[in-house]
Amino acid sequence: MRGLITRLGLAVAVLCCAAPAWALDPAVSLHDYRHDTWRRKDGAPASISTMAQTTDGWLWVGTENGLYRFDGLNFERYQSPTGQRLLSIRISTLTATPSGDLLVGHLDGGINLIRKGEIVPLPAWKTSRVETVYDIVADNDGTVWIGTRAGLVRYSKGQWHNIGSSWGLPQKTVEEGTLDQYGQLWVLADGEWYKLDRKAQRFYPTGRRDESGAFFSPDGAMWRRSGKQVVRVASGQPGPVLPRLEAQRYMFRQNHDMFDADGNLWLLHSPNGIARIRKQDIPNSSSFDPSQLPAERLSQPWQLSSPQVIGMLEDREDNLWAMTISGLERFRNQRIRTISLPEGAEHGNLAADAQGRIWAGAQNLEQLWDIARQPPPPVVSEARRLAVTGRAGALLSAGPQGIERHLGGRIERIPLPPQCPQASAPWVNRLAEDRDALWAGMRSCGLFRYRNGVWVDGASLGVTPKERVMASDRDGAMWFGYRDGEIQRYLDGKVSSYAFAAGGSLGPIRFIDTQQETLISGAEGTAVLRNGQFERLRAALPETLVNLAGLVIQPNGDRWLHTGLGLALVRAADWRASISDPRQPLRMDLFDSADGYPGAPMLYASIPNGALDSSGRVWFVGTDGIGVLDPQRMYRNRVPPSVEIGMLSVDNHSYAPQAGLLLPEHPMRLDIGFAALSLTKPEQMQVWYKLDGVDRSWQLAGTRRKASYSHLGPGSYRFSVRAANADGVWSTEDATLTFAVQPAFTQTVWFYLLCAGAAAGLAYGLYLMRLRQLVRRLNAVLGARLLERERIARALHDSLLQSVQALVLRFGALGKSLPPDSPARQQLDALLYEADGVIVEGRNAVMGLRLASVHGGDIALAFKRLVERMQAEHQQLIAFNTRGTQRRLDPLAWEEVYHLGAEAVLNACRHSGASRIVMELDFGLQSFALTVRDNGKGLSEDILRDGQRDGHWGLVGMHERAAALHGTLLLTPAQPHGLELQLTVPAARAYDSRHKPSWRRRVAAWLSRA
Repeated sequence: MRGLITRLGLAVAVLCCAAPAWALDPAVSLHDYRHDTWRRKDGAPASISTMAQTTDGWLWVGTENGLYRFDGLNFERYQSPTGQRLLSIRISTLTATPSGDLLVGHLDGGINLIRKGEIVPLPAWKTSRVETVYDIVADNDGTVWIGTRAGLVRYSKGQWHNIGSSWGLPQKTVEEGTLDQYGQLWVLADGEWYKLDRKAQRFYPTGRRDESGAFFSPDGAMWRRSGKQVVRVASGQPGPVLPRLEAQRYMFRQNHDMFDADGNLWLLHSPNGIARIRKQDIPNSSSFDPSQLPAERLSQPWQLSSPQVIGMLEDREDNLWAMTISGLERFRNQRIRTISLPEGAEHGNLAADAQGRIWAGAQNLEQLWDIARQPPPPVVSEARRLAVTGRAGALLSAGPQGIERHLGGRIERIPLPPQCPQASAPWVNRLAEDRDALWAGMRSCGLFRYRNGVWVDGASLGVTPKERVMASDRDGAMWFGYRDGEIQRYLDGKVSSYAFAAGGSLGPIRFIDTQQETLISGAEGTAVLRNGQFERLRAALPETLVNLAGLVIQPNGDRWLHTGLGLALVRAADWRASISDPRQPLRMDLFDSADGYPGAPMLYASIPNGALDSSGRVWFVGTDGIGVLDPQRMYRNRVPPSVEIGMLSVDNHSYAPQAGLLLPEHPMRLDIGFAALSLTKPEQMQVWYKLDGVDRSWQLAGTRRKASYSHLGPGSYRFSVRAANADGVWSTEDATLTFAVQPAFTQTVWFYLLCAGAAAGLAYGLYLMRLRQLVRRLNAVLGARLLERERIARALHDSLLQSVQALVLRFGALGKSLPPDSPARQQLDALLYEADGVIVEGRNAVMGLRLASVHGGDIALAFKRLVERMQAEHQQLIAFNTRGTQRRLDPLAWEEVYHLGAEAVLNACRHSGASRIVMELDFGLQSFALTVRDNGKGLSEDILRDGQRDGHWGLVGMHERAAALHGTLLLTPAQPHGLELQLTVPAARAYDSRHKPSWRRRVAAWLSRA
């Protein structure tokens, strides 16, 4: 709180030196200010009791039912972002401090401090009781003085103190307090004013009683109400008078009168409503009776939400706010002043004469009206007056005696065309002058030209009849526009037609202007004459160039276009840029109803609607009266708007805007509230917002103050807001908020990795499933092959081998009949021995066809029996060993391994000449290995290098069998002599699927080797 108090004092000191701003224009009638009212039906809260504006631009409104704030568009009930509560909803007073804080006093006692939208807890009062609060004053040193029903309470340096007799102040109700520009504190206690002596820390009575409602004029003087009198109060300070504090200008005081920044006095009780006394009408005296001074008043029920006005406040943008028992009123400068036509007059039109005086004509108006010098003329039924500017500033009109030409105080009357014998003044709806003639358009009769006292029908001159609009050119020619979009020009008896550069037309022509460029406007846009053709102009808002009603050119070249949306100001440089290149859109500032435009443009008449008077003011006619705009009084708002970001809502759950905000996962809808604070024409502000990562560019909010997003993904976001007020002054800095959306588990990297792993596992599972399908098919094929081999083996055994055996036995019996030593017997015995070998080989072949089924798939058992048979047949020593846990081989691998091993052992027995042969089987986790080693003569280096012997296919077949199993076959010399054959087959290819080692065991085995 000590920091708060210090900042309050510093801010007050800074504001003391701030340059004052001008307020509501005193030259403008009170009735010509823009006056807006908010009642309960417009969203304003009921029972308003107090208001204040903080430095951020919020207008705070206190009621008996809560605290509200207003941004110029919407009233918002105050809620603490963190859910804290005010001491009471019954608000008695509000004080905005120069540092931007808001002090809230309560009818039920106590105060709250709101800083940057949040309630700041204050220490509880123990020795002091803060009862009903009537007023709060923030002192320069940060002390807060609180006027209550029980007396004055002081809050300083975190401590509460009752101010009583020890300070020289009675323990009575303190209704009011004020701080002047000299730092003097004044309080009203028990009907008498006291002033604080800071050195003595004591209040002294001033002797001034029965005065209330202290307020300050811009020159620094303090004034109070004393009955009907307004009296000046001497400051008691020597030296020059200091101007009032800037904070005093924006201070709200209930039931107080006030001076605005220009020194105009605003009265609340005179006796009802609001009254304004202009500065020049206030007497230079120490007291006066306002009721005796000239004043403008708003006191009728239809002029205000209620004639019972409670208080007033001037904001930082020079708007004046009045609070009534039924609503809120705003008065502000508006650029366009309205002058009403006489009641009953319709379809007004304007023209400026040679002296720059503005004349008005209208239907049912008896004569032309010199607005600045004459009261409105009488209204006469069936009368009609045109006001048109002619050649050399002459004023053209139509009266009962014909067409009138006013110039230099003389009136020339011209009779109506005799070709229209029934015509009268109301029939004349168009008038114009070229360099030497008068043109008149007559309703239901046509176009006529008057020259040298003679009327000539326009058709006889070659001009198409029933023109819609006409205008004279600078060279004396006449331009005519028609309903079908045709444009004609008449000069010296010659009629010329003009086309458009891009073809087409503007539709029915509504307006022609030849003051500088030749400009035409119709139902489909506006075009300018360039190089003998009309080229369309373009604008950011195409509607502004549709059916122009008038054009006023200021001496500096700026142009005022009377458009269907209001008045549009085009700067001279922008006009030249677009005229030189019509493809470049016209830049313009639009002034509409928010600037006081009276109704809508008057498009009924087919004559120009717009004029410039001798003072440089722009005049035009709208449906609700005559509008006057002074370009020298544009009342531009130089105060930059402030922007801030409010509460966030995620699926109906609210979050306070704070740094590092973390929002829940999967937000279906995110609403971000924001505020753009400018109380002058907030509806015309440009408010832009952008959410980085979502919005590609800045988004225009219009009058919305909320941005909505759906289905935001996880990650960090940055939301920004910027704004420009209605006059294009941008906020000094953007409001930003950085927040993050938490990812759901399904949005994390771990989930994606898990999905990738699952996908890989699924793919691997599909691979295994496909592999099993292929294995089953292969097993089925192999099973069929085995069955077929067994059938062949049985057939060979039962037929061929038995038959051969029978032949051998018969030949043996026959041989026994021969002499033992006969040559024939010896040859027969040799043949029988070879036949026995054939039978053995055949039996072995038949056995090989049935080995897998015979040995039950046990490769070790099959090789063991093979070794035993080879030992018996060849009488050689053959050793057989196994290592590792025996596993069942895949059927295909079983067959290839067996035949390769059998051939290796058989070759060693037959051809190596070895005395010892060793066969080993290694059932490894990573691979299966078969080794056959002998101590014979081995193979030559050429055969070992080439892997085969010319003309022999045994080794080639072995290599092919190894390749079929994706294995390797190595032939190396054994030590000290002989040959070693080693077949290695990967475990995945060698073993049956049910007997393959697990991947864990294979990895463990690989690591153990590594």
